[in-house]
Amino acid sequence: MSHNNENYYYLGLDLSTQQLKCTAMNDTHDIVLEEAVNFDRDLPEFNTTHGAIHNGDTVTSPTIMWVKAMDILFDRLKKSPVAGKIRGISGAGQQHGSVYWSKSGIEKLSKLDSQKTLQEQLSEAFEIDQSPIWQDASTTRECRSLEGLVGGAQALADLTGSKAYERFTGNQIAKIHNDRREAYDATQNISLVSSFLTSLLLGKLAPVDSPEGSGTNLMNIKSHRWEDKLLTHCGGSSLREKLALEPVEGGNALGKISPYYVERFGLHPDCAIMPFTGDNSATLVSMNLHEGDCVVSLGTSDTVLVYLKQGAAKATTESHLMAHPTDPTGFMGMLCYKNGSLTRQHIRDVYASGDWDEFNKLLQTDDTQNKTGFYYHMQEIIPFAKGIYRFENGQQVQEFDTPAANVRAIVESQFLSMRIRLQRMTTVESKRILATGGAAANTALLQVLSNIMGLPVYKQKGMNSASLGGALLAKYGTVEDGVGFEDMMKRQGTAEEPELVCKPDLRLTKQYAARVDEYVRLEKSVVDQQ
Repeated sequence: MSHNNENYYYLGLDLSTQQLKCTAMNDTHDIVLEEAVNFDRDLPEFNTTHGAIHNGDTVTSPTIMWVKAMDILFDRLKKSPVAGKIRGISGAGQQHGSVYWSKSGIEKLSKLDSQKTLQEQLSEAFEIDQSPIWQDASTTRECRSLEGLVGGAQALADLTGSKAYERFTGNQIAKIHNDRREAYDATQNISLVSSFLTSLLLGKLAPVDSPEGSGTNLMNIKSHRWEDKLLTHCGGSSLREKLALEPVEGGNALGKISPYYVERFGLHPDCAIMPFTGDNSATLVSMNLHEGDCVVSLGTSDTVLVYLKQGAAKATTESHLMAHPTDPTGFMGMLCYKNGSLTRQHIRDVYASGDWDEFNKLLQTDDTQNKTGFYYHMQEIIPFAKGIYRFENGQQVQEFDTPAANVRAIVESQFLSMRIRLQRMTTVESKRILATGGAAANTALLQVLSNIMGLPVYKQKGMNSASLGGALLAKYGTVEDGVGFEDMMKRQGTAEEPELVCKPDLRLTKQYAARVDEYVRLEKSVVDQQ
């Protein structure tokens, strides 16, 4: 490759629930190309709804659909001027999803014929043709069993970073091991969605990275190694062989791209493939978080992400502690709420005539010191509760006397929960909030967040989170040894600083702090009613 860096590109892929997307950037981190294959629209023959197939609590995606999406995406890339100048590829996969390779599948992968599509060659490559994904909630039995093995939910969180969750890969594998033993025994190797993409690009089985290992309930969160007793419990004595490779750290090249992509799509033979990571950790990478930064993503689900250095992190049964994608000794702390924007919209429709301006006006009027509401329209993850509960002066009531009380109560309740859980998860004081997600466009909402947290709220401009994070990881894998991720970003100097949107009213912050104990008590009474 020529050493004129202007001509180098870095490619990030993101295989999310609904699409396979890519972002290519140049050496100065400008985005030069974006493409997306939408599963429902571009691959209608697989009959997915929002990229998935729902069967009660069981939710899957057809593995071969993802393979065909790669054919389409690389066909489009081939027509761009970027393809032959890509120096590195990394990316993200939706967390927790799993892929079950047949014996012949791994073999075929190593001998791909550039005259044929991936789909033609890999149609028999999977022992189980439907991949369980993160929306699956059918493994409660396996979760309780795994926690029982180690002495309870907190003990499993201390060991792996999280208590047992239905969507976590170890519990999904355990269900297949229990219910479909023949298919399980015939499975040669198991990949996560992220390492499956890496494997397709390398032409051989690829390891998961440590943040992805943290989403399995199978990896020791301190050593970043598979934990034998958990492996044996979830998949018997053969699970270690099926995983085959220990987790790796981000930014270390795994090898060159498979000759298939060079011959068929015109990629450069020296293009390096880096470990892929999960979508949340790729988002963390794209935002270049520092210690004390806290990302609040307000979307369909609300998530809170923090960068925690060693010694500052505490495992709890309500949060996730995951390995950090670019700091091998650091952690990513995460909170995940199912009731996000859709639940706020529901309250807007009922109490603010379906109008956000009206909602925001109500949000700024009523003082609800003595009113607290919990709005779990869908089954909530933290806490595990469902239903709508309202309290006035500490007593449960059917309904509040004003629409404004409901509007304020839902927003306050969502953000108070974040404040309380964040403090339980880390000893480090947050310094600022970076808001992202669809609802981050609503400044009135962000002002309440700022007041409750007692922190300034900033907004990132133009966020292409997971696939951009992948492109940055691809570049990180090509910089000379000893250059850390933060150094690489600093050298670039092109990352736009986020803009300040609002500052907290500290008088109100004090009032919210005084309500925390009562909030915790009322929330407990809601959980006791389940």
